[in-house]
Amino acid sequence: MKPTTGITLPASFVVTVSHAGIDILPTAAADNDILTVADVAELLKCKPSSIYNMTSRRGRARYDHSIPVLRLPMGLRFRRSSVLAWLKSQETTSAA
Repeated sequence: MKPTTGITLPASFVVTVSHAGIDILPTAAADNDILTVADVAELLKCKPSSIYNMTSRRGRARYDHSIPVLRLPMGLRFRRSSVLAWLKSQETTSAA
């Protein structure tokens, strides 16, 4: 038998194995998912350090509407629904 290497998939994927083969399907993300700094950075396509900067005291003072964060003993966490609502509130329309 030929050795195979494993792959790592995000938690938002479901892998189904059957006799016909393997299917990898993305699943709908729940609105109340709790995200880590790395998850939010991936969602916003930025560096984790940018997320830390936006949640620091100085970063919160810099932005009118800072990103909503849960400060827990194990670190910073974010609700997916809150981050998406915050992101939508950051959209601006150009007055041209």
